[in-house]
Amino acid sequence: MSKKLMWSLIGALTVVSMLIAGCAPEPTPTTPTTPTTPTTPTTPTTPTTPTQPAAQTYKWVGQSHAGGNTAQHTSLLRVAENIETASGGRIQMATEIGGGIAPATKEFDAVATGTLDYAVTCFMYWVDKMPQCGIFTMVSGGMSPMEAMAWFRDGGGYDLAYRMVDSVNMDVQLVDNGGWMGTPEIFLSTNKVLAKAGDIKGVKVRAAGDGAEILTKMGASTVMMPAGDVFEAMERGVVDAFEVSGATLNWNLGLQDAAKYIYLSGARQPYEYNPFIIRKSTWNKLTPDLQAIISEVNQAETIRAYTELLQSELVALDNFRDYGVLVDKLPVALEEEYLAAARAFYSAKTASDPFAKEILESYWAFQESIRAVWNRV
Repeated sequence: MSKKLMWSLIGALTVVSMLIAGCAPEPTPTTPTTPTTPTTPTTPTTPTTPTQPAAQTYKWVGQSHAGGNTAQHTSLLRVAENIETASGGRIQMATEIGGGIAPATKEFDAVATGTLDYAVTCFMYWVDKMPQCGIFTMVSGGMSPMEAMAWFRDGGGYDLAYRMVDSVNMDVQLVDNGGWMGTPEIFLSTNKVLAKAGDIKGVKVRAAGDGAEILTKMGASTVMMPAGDVFEAMERGVVDAFEVSGATLNWNLGLQDAAKYIYLSGARQPYEYNPFIIRKSTWNKLTPDLQAIISEVNQAETIRAYTELLQSELVALDNFRDYGVLVDKLPVALEEEYLAAARAFYSAKTASDPFAKEILESYWAFQESIRAVWNRV
């Protein structure tokens, strides 16, 4: 091949190559890559709180030993309501009147067998099982209500009551310092003037309990009858005098027409104490906070119910005065005669019962420690 031809071919190929390069599409410029945002560290997962078991709810049924329109029953209704509120509904208490579920006065047995879960009742109703129980209801010639509460709380009274209840080995638990405390009862309502020592002798009296026995030792002729029969018995002269609880109940029973005179003294029945009781097996299942709620609510109610009843008694006594009944304090000489007879009565009553004697020795010693400082508290 001639050099001329060779250079011609090289020239032609160069031109073709340039044409091919000119027809090729221009490459798309590459977009710069956006820097990757650093990954946010994962927030640690909050540990799951273990599921708490649902709070135990207790639904109880109980009763007072008293009727519906009484201070005792009203007080227990309030206890039930306040315990339910303080426990956040964990304890719910349905409360019946005396006889509503168990026979009235038989609350201790009903709690022991599980017919009732709780009750407010009277110590003296348990005398068939515990002969000393009446001492815890009241001591005739004994302390004032506040003094008795102090003996129960801080003078060893509740310790002795626990011993007594535990001795029968039944499923019943006292609640420390929980119960209903009553005011002093009227000493006597009478149609005869009582002015001096010895004036009780020969008086025909409707009376009950230890007070009746003491009045008998003072020369009275005592008889027991239902409160509803008292008015007619006074009208017919079957009795000259009577004792039927405090002024509030006497007024509500219409006894303002039954007697001319009311004599007041804390000697015959200075108070009446009714304890709150609960099934021991139920109590032992409760958490400490629920036990504390039941105890504290009851203790608060003891004071509240007492002060309310005290005010009610003052109003009722004013009603008697306004009606024309002569309301007066029992003469001091007659009160001292009664107190001496009461001491002799209890000394004889407990002579053959060492435990009853121990209870009363504790009681009298506490009273004497107060009397050494104050006349009465």
